[in-house]
Amino acid sequence: MKSPFLVSGCALLLMLTGCFKGESQAEVSPVFTNEFGEMFGIDQKVGIIGGPVLAGESQKWMWHFWGEEAPNQDFSAVATNLDSNEEINPIIQNTILTQRDSLEIISHSPSEVQFPSAGIWKIKTYIEDEFFEEFVVQVYSESTY
Repeated sequence: MKSPFLVSGCALLLMLTGCFKGESQAEVSPVFTNEFGEMFGIDQKVGIIGGPVLAGESQKWMWHFWGEEAPNQDFSAVATNLDSNEEINPIIQNTILTQRDSLEIISHSPSEVQFPSAGIWKIKTYIEDEFFEEFVVQVYSESTY
């Protein structure tokens, strides 16, 4: 017969494991489609047009922001690797936000981004240094993509 303490201890361990889902297990933000094409990010908040992200290579992204008027304002991002906690500014080059001709998308801007390593990265976006939204991307190593 198993000890009641052993059974209770195992049950408690399983419950705690389920409650503390690690950051590195965060789900990659979904891909969605709208009148501007296929994007990833958070639908109706922030969407990126860009292909698969490869570590160590620069890539062009077209950022789209919904919900707040932001033309002629600066935007920025902070990316955190959820496994290593490394924090970077992924934007190598960007421009100020410009207004779209769409009633839905308020602002957009092209940029160039780069991530130093593969993994799951959480990206927090800011407009004029105020937090706007966050999303999660998978960055691939060249050998795994």
